[in-house]
Amino acid sequence: MNRHIGTRILQTSAGLLAAGALAGSALPAHAQDAPQPRDPRCHTSQLSGSMSRVDAGAGQRYADLTLTNSSGAYCTLYGYGGMQLVDDAGNPLPTEVTRTDNPGPTLIGLDPGESASASLHWTAVPHEGEGYPCQPTATGLEVIPPDETDWLPVAWTGGAVCGGGAIDESAYHQG
Repeated sequence: MNRHIGTRILQTSAGLLAAGALAGSALPAHAQDAPQPRDPRCHTSQLSGSMSRVDAGAGQRYADLTLTNSSGAYCTLYGYGGMQLVDDAGNPLPTEVTRTDNPGPTLIGLDPGESASASLHWTAVPHEGEGYPCQPTATGLEVIPPDETDWLPVAWTGGAVCGGGAIDESAYHQG
């Protein structure tokens, strides 16, 4: 994939929000006036990101992408985010993100200073038709938190991502 991953997430999110708004308008007045639960979504501006040390073996690479609540308010994360590998100049590199279901989505409450991580997996072994190195090595990630449209920068320390930039990503989880 390329920079369009963010667009796909935006289109999906917009559709879900529109469906939710329509469903909410059909609720009785007393249901619409009910108190809101303590689960305000974490916005990009409330988060900072980092990447863990990379574990490597037999050409496989594993790391955690961590989002930390850097605001002074409680917020929640739920589901999968988006990401785009970039070079030193911020130019996009091939990125193909595949969502994995281990672990799957769960609502995560983050008090100020608390974190949640997505588990990442990729290969450094060139695929058929790829040269060596398989593509330019990324130096950064543009990370889009779940249900958000703005990205935040994260340093990429994972080296080459072969297979056209193929990265497996879990949902965000605590721990």
